[in-house]
Amino acid sequence: MEARKISSILSEEILLKNEISWNRILEVANHDEIVYKLTLKYLREMGYDIGNYTIPKVLRRIENHSS
Repeated sequence: MEARKISSILSEEILLKNEISWNRILEVANHDEIVYKLTLKYLREMGYDIGNYTIPKVLRRIENHSS
């Protein structure tokens, strides 16, 4: 699978669970580091909070619609 397809699949998983771990992304990417990094990049472009080394998970971003 390519990174864009994985991002789309994981996006659905994030919507259901509100978060996924970086390890989960690595598993789905079949431990391919380039696909893993591109998947994180694409998830960030889709508006997800991809975390950092202290919070290694992707979170569903909560939109704040205050007027």
